[in-house]
Amino acid sequence: MKKTIIIVDDHQLMAQGIAKFFEEHQEFEVMQIYEDPQEALAKIKLLKPDIILTDLDMPVINGIELIEKVRAANIHPKTVILTMHLNRSVVKKCLDIKIDGYLPKNSDEYEFIQCVDAVAKGRQYYAQKAMETLVRGAKEIEKTGLKKTQELTKRELEILTLVAEGYSTKEISEKLFIAVRTTETHRKALMTKLSVNNVAGLVRIAVQEGLLD
Repeated sequence: MKKTIIIVDDHQLMAQGIAKFFEEHQEFEVMQIYEDPQEALAKIKLLKPDIILTDLDMPVINGIELIEKVRAANIHPKTVILTMHLNRSVVKKCLDIKIDGYLPKNSDEYEFIQCVDAVAKGRQYYAQKAMETLVRGAKEIEKTGLKKTQELTKRELEILTLVAEGYSTKEISEKLFIAVRTTETHRKALMTKLSVNNVAGLVRIAVQEGLLD
């Protein structure tokens, strides 16, 4: 039995080009192409395709929002995000909400077919470049976090935590039984080591480092 597909992309030529990929594959049938995601949403509710291929960047409703609205209507097709961008936060978002596939638009016919075949069979398919972006971003965050932690002394970590908790320089000095000038010196050292120039920057780093409860 053929798996039915709806393609949603506000660039008609791109959508038509993708549709052609499936013409020689009898196991798939492209039911319709929609440029307007709102129109697509209404039709998806009626047609109930097996698979939705949707552009990420579209006016009014983006691809992720479209998928969420489809699911909210208690329709659960397999879903593939198409995009020209490889953004770590977007890839992670798609994984978190269990979107089945993620493909760059410049993928070749073979990868499109491979992706749709995989999701049709209940597997996730994220392009290798998308997963490399995710892994590379995670490693950079981990590396940055370790470097920042390792460069700080025990006293600097204490002061960073107290600054993030909202204590003033005077209050920190009294709490740690050190001179105000010493506290100020530590704060300056913190800003230099962490490459920030204000308290907000220190608070952000403290949160990233997990120093706050």
